[in-house]
Amino acid sequence: MITLEDVKNNEEVHALVQGAQKQLNSLGYTEHSIRHVSIVSKRAGDILEELGYPKERVELARIAGYLHDIGNCINRKDHAHSGAIIAYNILKDMGMSVADRTEIMMAIGNHDEETGTAVSDISAALILADKSDVHRDRVVNQNIRYV
Repeated sequence: MITLEDVKNNEEVHALVQGAQKQLNSLGYTEHSIRHVSIVSKRAGDILEELGYPKERVELARIAGYLHDIGNCINRKDHAHSGAIIAYNILKDMGMSVADRTEIMMAIGNHDEETGTAVSDISAALILADKSDVHRDRVVNQNIRYV
């Protein structure tokens, strides 16, 4: 089974996460770096673990959390959809089973509230984990006026 550690050690994944943050920096968008995807990864897995899901589902949730924002490397708009396809192909190249990579693709493709919804246990955990990373440090544009 492909693990989160395998994904974290993948050079392509690392470059995509860095590229996504580079693009979002240029847009003045909130931080989506290794820090964010690591937090989302841990929390998504923790949610399913706390609910008693099998360790394999927990690991898939952690992987989905780590990969969920790689589509930002292409564009912020529709990043969930492009990221899902990129993740599917990377995981295929890594040798992950079609069933597992399909679960991750569905979760990533549905994590954005504008176009997606919870379609599985993994996608629900990913959505909750992603939205739970709310912190002042994520704000990149410091020129915001507070009313």
